[in-house]
Amino acid sequence: MSEIGEDVAQRLATLLSGAIKGTSLYPAGHPATLGPLQEMASIVEKALRTRPEIGLGVVDGVFFVEEQMFYTPSAGIEELAVRLQDREINGIVFCPGVAVDGLGRFVTLLGKSGLKADEITAEMTSQGITGISLITAVDEEEEEIRREEACLRTHQEALESIEQLFRDVEQGRIPGSDRIGTIVREMASLAVKDPAALLALSMIKDYDNYTFTHSVNVGVIAMAIASHLQYGPEEMEAVGMAGFLHDVGKVRVEKSILNKPGKLTPGEFEAMKKHTESGTEIIGKMKGISPKVAQAVLGHHIGYNRKGYPEWAREMPFTAISEIVAAADCYDAITTVRVYQKALNPREAITHLQTIAGSYLNGNIVATLREMMGEYPVGTVVRLDTNEIAVVYRPNLKESHAPKVKIVLDASGRRLAVPLRRKLVDDKGNTYARIVAVVDPLVKNIDVAACLSMTAR
Repeated sequence: MSEIGEDVAQRLATLLSGAIKGTSLYPAGHPATLGPLQEMASIVEKALRTRPEIGLGVVDGVFFVEEQMFYTPSAGIEELAVRLQDREINGIVFCPGVAVDGLGRFVTLLGKSGLKADEITAEMTSQGITGISLITAVDEEEEEIRREEACLRTHQEALESIEQLFRDVEQGRIPGSDRIGTIVREMASLAVKDPAALLALSMIKDYDNYTFTHSVNVGVIAMAIASHLQYGPEEMEAVGMAGFLHDVGKVRVEKSILNKPGKLTPGEFEAMKKHTESGTEIIGKMKGISPKVAQAVLGHHIGYNRKGYPEWAREMPFTAISEIVAAADCYDAITTVRVYQKALNPREAITHLQTIAGSYLNGNIVATLREMMGEYPVGTVVRLDTNEIAVVYRPNLKESHAPKVKIVLDASGRRLAVPLRRKLVDDKGNTYARIVAVVDPLVKNIDVAACLSMTAR
């Protein structure tokens, strides 16, 4: 499935915005409106040759066309986003069967003032308009859950694939890259479409299989960062693969050193440091892996200030991929409970990363992570002014103090069988509740990972 490029996505959105405005200026069939409709139909028809549907709309206040997110939209696209929200439309989906005349009638309906999503849908059915459907505010939660379930399935596949890959290396085999490559591509696509859903996966911890879970989570966080930086498909996949494989060299480190609960001796630490070089060697023998991945694995402990290891590689020209993986690696490590370490909550973890930004970590990468996480990162347990206890599961890019949450304890402290999804501030600016404090999940006996992986109503 090929990506829809930024230029094509912007052109489609601009044409749709212009066609809607044109309905108030020209009669149906006028050349001024027919031309844009024909071009739109052509773009959609061409894109549908490589994918089953094309979606555009607004998610968390940001306009998107498939993989392309418009964080700083043009005036025309911003106007289109506002129009869709006013009509309670979260998304428009184009499927095979779109025709120019149906597209014209659909645009006319969008241009009529006062019509809401359900009325437009009823009119579309009445007029026999095919190949176009709406995602409404009512459907938003269902779409959200669908994406989360897709992410969970892919996350599980990634865990199984990484575990098998590590086992192959342990047994002296050079693993293939086909399976892990497919999973990386799937996750990269999910990261572009819904990075928030992917971020929630990084809070799923398996302490009995730390190495595998950590490897997958680093890949997940790294791809979410790359998505926020608007990396292209090839770079995104390299970032994900480097994250997944950054610790593959640890299979050559003695288990007694890897699993030691206390501080390593100088000799043990020297042995541990060899994992970056071993990983680079292993990846170099795998077919179908970009050299950028091996380079990033070698450099993910070099440090932004080049004071890390391996010492002999400090002067090498590492790319930003190694710095993204380093930040993701650090974030996941300090938010995970270990025998020798109490986990930081996500908010504390971001604060810690900021203290080492500019030295060990690239300050721009840390700033990107902070921006996409918001004031209350995914996985933070909070108390609301309603006295309810909730887990943050999605950031709000426009109002970072008001993320989406899953309520797990009601105002009386009663544990809910199924968490309740709530927007602290909805698309119209209405406030459900405000966050008044960050809560230690251990104090309230809240399993953050279970909450984030549970389908909530």
